[in-house]
Amino acid sequence: MAYLKTDKKKEGTYLRIVESYRDEEGVSRKRTLHSLGRVEDYTEEMLQRMGARLYELGGGDLRALIGDNIEELGRYNYGFYQIYHKLYQSYGLDRVLGQISKRKKLSYDLSNAVFLMLLERLNDPGSKLCTWTHQSEYLGIEPVELHHLYRSLDQLADHHERIQGCIYRSGRNLFNQKLDVVFFDVTTFYFDSDKEMEGKLRQKGFSKDGKLGKTQILFGLLIDKDKQPIGYEIYSGDTFEGHSFEDALERLKKRYMIDKVILVADRGMLNKKNLAKTVEKGYHFIMGERLKQLSKSVQRELLELDSYQHQWLMKEAGDQPIRIRYKTIKHQGRRIIATYSEKRAKKDAKDREKRLEKAEALLKDPSKLKAKARRHYISMEEGKASLDEEKIKQDQKYDGILAISTNEENLPVEKILDHYRNLYKIEHSFRSFKSHLETRPMFHWTDKRIRGHICLCYIAYALLAQLQLRLEKKKFPLSERKIRKLISKMQLSHIKNGNREFYIRSKLCDQTRSFLNRIGKRPIPNIIPKDLITKYL
Repeated sequence: MAYLKTDKKKEGTYLRIVESYRDEEGVSRKRTLHSLGRVEDYTEEMLQRMGARLYELGGGDLRALIGDNIEELGRYNYGFYQIYHKLYQSYGLDRVLGQISKRKKLSYDLSNAVFLMLLERLNDPGSKLCTWTHQSEYLGIEPVELHHLYRSLDQLADHHERIQGCIYRSGRNLFNQKLDVVFFDVTTFYFDSDKEMEGKLRQKGFSKDGKLGKTQILFGLLIDKDKQPIGYEIYSGDTFEGHSFEDALERLKKRYMIDKVILVADRGMLNKKNLAKTVEKGYHFIMGERLKQLSKSVQRELLELDSYQHQWLMKEAGDQPIRIRYKTIKHQGRRIIATYSEKRAKKDAKDREKRLEKAEALLKDPSKLKAKARRHYISMEEGKASLDEEKIKQDQKYDGILAISTNEENLPVEKILDHYRNLYKIEHSFRSFKSHLETRPMFHWTDKRIRGHICLCYIAYALLAQLQLRLEKKKFPLSERKIRKLISKMQLSHIKNGNREFYIRSKLCDQTRSFLNRIGKRPIPNIIPKDLITKYL
């Protein structure tokens, strides 16, 4: 039988696992199975953990070991703090916000207040009042006053450029990446209000969310090929999206001193002024081409599908490659690459059928035609509405065709097409802002609070994007929803037994263990004395 033996010596008390046995002559003897070293080399907590684990392995019930006089004082989530605090520090944001606190002589911990808002945004987005109410659900966060959360937004607004620069530079160093391709696009974030204020950010304009009559802001985002953030800008809600492009270029050049980069943007950014500015700043561009706005002679050339002699296989994860036919022409100092795919042609035809169904419905209700006729193949002549058969026929010619422009002469066509294909990643980023982080609708009314709220959501996006990239590099990709679900289950129960208080960890599933392993985090022990919990967060 094996047992634990202690040997007291001058230099300390030694631990051994000893086994009793009888030799060939039947004499009782002892032999050492394993030496555990000195008791003094272990902390009390380490010895307790070993003892509890051995008891569990022996089939014992910890409740019997602890006793029946047990009271649960609370239950907390430790996962969001444990996972995101490491990423937060990797960007140096704790240091930067600490410096701001010191310089501004703030009476509260700015970094702690901001991190609380980030955890709530990543876990269960809500108002600042909700954040303040829920703060006791997280371990590791010091108590924060409600008015300090609002004041923290003001500090984020005042220092948003510094914060963006910190995230950009740290992001480059974290993954040792050179910035060679930048994706730019804009979207709108709406308010639950239709009240405009002259000269302020909140204005009515074309809504990309379909929120007619609501005030909004225009949000421009720059990311790299891995969806890692480079920077953002905010514009008043009535700004035309194409006008944001020149400003984004100017700030990109000024902030990051980038010499050579390919800027990839959607068709909404394509106009002569923007192209001229791109070249002037020394950038190469890849942009969606407005095919229907090209000259008739160029259109005729690009609509001749028999002349599409080259092919490119577009590979999608988990799907069969899509065969793309393309041709290239020179036009006004740039290359136009026109592509055609049967899959896209079928989609275009299907989308047109939906619009025709809508047109038929509108023709039955003429009161709705005034604002929507042009968008649904309906012509109005002498006050009479009818289907515009000629427009339908013309649109059919463009089914399956997509054109892009570039001033990059040396890059292979396949690489250019691949860069433009990755523009969808910025749409995914907008979806993260809008749906997962619930950036809108916004309920802040002053420009400063609006800027602070957007900066907060931008930091949250940066943390989430970095976490997903780390997981992808470890061949363990997880969706935003799955990450949130896994982390939300990482909980601790605060237990009191007599005069002793400790935490008991919730059971970890195999996927959570794999998740922690991929990001270099060890699971915390099953039982932790209360005063030692900070060691594991």
